Amino acid sequence: MEMDTQVTVHDAMTSSVITVDPETSIAQAAAIMSQKGIGSLIIRSNSEPEGLITESDIITKVVSMDIQASQITVAEVMTRDLIKITPGSELNEAARTMAKNKIRRLPVVNDGVLVGILTSTDVMTVSPELTEILVETARMTNQIDYSDNEKSVPGTCEVCGNYLDYLDEVDGKYVCEECKEDIEGE
Repeated sequence: MEMDTQVTVHDAMTSSVITVDPETSIAQAAAIMSQKGIGSLIIRSNSEPEGLITESDIITKVVSMDIQASQITVAEVMTRDLIKITPGSELNEAARTMAKNKIRRLPVVNDGVLVGILTSTDVMTVSPELTEILVETARMTNQIDYSDNEKSVPGTCEVCGNYLDYLDEVDGKYVCEECKEDIEGE
């Protein structure tokens, strides 16, 4: 018996989005992310988002390049040309958009106005069955981007169902360290 319920982006999104001005320094942005316990900020100077900056952006584009964080703005580092979604879109469409574009965050825009943000964690919390789409993306990314011995990817363990930042591939499944030990110990 299949229920025909439509879970929308609005049902899962976070509506209290932390935004900063494009001229905010990377140091200020990092401090805000740390203080608020979030992994990204939306950059905007009007109602529609202009860009997005993540912890990963700060590490790869500032810290790893030994650039002083107080001397560079978020506008110089942010991801532009954002992929956005409307609050009335179906959640499975959002998950597929994230998977297809290999992203974990979607700004939610209604009539040109930022109304929220949807993260892969939001999707998995509200609709765990869509986790398979996100895990499959991690699997595809792993095959494409990790040609050396590093095989860890973020996602949901295919054995215990816990979401972790690091999963390892064992016997064709993505599993957490604990489940990996159980499998390898058999």
